[in-house]
Amino acid sequence: MSTHLFKYILITAIIVLSHITPKAENGHFTIIPVKNPEYHGNELFRAYDSYYNPRIKQLRERYGLDQVVAGETDEWRRILRLRHWIKSKIRIENDHPTPTRGDAFAILDAALQGGGFHCAHFSIVQEAVLNSYGYVARRLGCGPGTIEKGGHHGVNEVWVNSFGKWVLIDAKYDVHFEKDHLPLSALEIRDEVWKDGGKSVLPCFGLNGEHDTDQYSGDYGPTAETYRWCSWENTTNRFTSFPAAGNSVLFMLDDEFFRQNVWHRDGKPHWAYNTPYLITTTRRDWIEWTPNVIHSTVEIKDNCASASLSSFTPNFRNYQMSRPDGSWADCGEQLTLPLEKGKNQFSFRTENLFGVAGPVHRIEIAWEMNE
Repeated sequence: MSTHLFKYILITAIIVLSHITPKAENGHFTIIPVKNPEYHGNELFRAYDSYYNPRIKQLRERYGLDQVVAGETDEWRRILRLRHWIKSKIRIENDHPTPTRGDAFAILDAALQGGGFHCAHFSIVQEAVLNSYGYVARRLGCGPGTIEKGGHHGVNEVWVNSFGKWVLIDAKYDVHFEKDHLPLSALEIRDEVWKDGGKSVLPCFGLNGEHDTDQYSGDYGPTAETYRWCSWENTTNRFTSFPAAGNSVLFMLDDEFFRQNVWHRDGKPHWAYNTPYLITTTRRDWIEWTPNVIHSTVEIKDNCASASLSSFTPNFRNYQMSRPDGSWADCGEQLTLPLEKGKNQFSFRTENLFGVAGPVHRIEIAWEMNE
């Protein structure tokens, strides 16, 4: 074959190939930044009440709790119904609570017979009730912390998936706190109190969020000032591990407020100072870790995206991916996602064994033309 003929055939082949194969340099796929719930791993609160523990089913059946939330599909409204039920069943008795062991069953059985209890008992019951429905709840102790006002109050926080955040929830007074209509965590209330006394924080009572505090006048419980100081119990599986749970270590946030002030309780520094039962951390995100929230890594190769999903989901069942019709289907943690030119949108969530779904995590990938 002559040199001229070889060049002619080669040039012809290149021209034909260029017509049947799009040039890769004409465009590329790129990952579009999406505002997803932030993922913070669980470094402190490792235990949780297990779905498989028989006490979970027994609690729901013994007190007819399924009827309390029957017909309600909104997660936050279900939590409020359960809180309201606890308030309606337990009589407040601060000074002389009914003697009983510190267990949700014993407290509720005594309460239904007319027994009265203080805040710690309410928080024990509420943690058990919320955890029995697959909501991640924990106990904490709070107080104004001054020598003049050294009272102490036991409450709970619950992770609300629909808000993508922790919310302080108080069964004794059937109350939570809001700012600009958003329910607040304990640390968010604490921030507001240290800033200006909590002027912009509103207590919201009952199922409908009433702001009337007259019924609690003279009691420190339902005021934002109570949350100037906060400590979290590390034992978050107290209900299903009872009575082996034992004493809890307390976690406190070591920030500027903590270092420059002293938490007073009953006229003297908090008992946990300088004891093995106090652990401080400078990591706010370790206290406000994010149950059920997905973290993803994505790599693009050719016309596909490789996605890897991870989360810390108590009682984890599976990951789910949104279908085009809006329903959800189980999926693995490693996925290969085919891409089309244009905008590609994928939505994922976790689901635990109770059927509670985590916040939605989105991945967006778009085709962009090269300049």
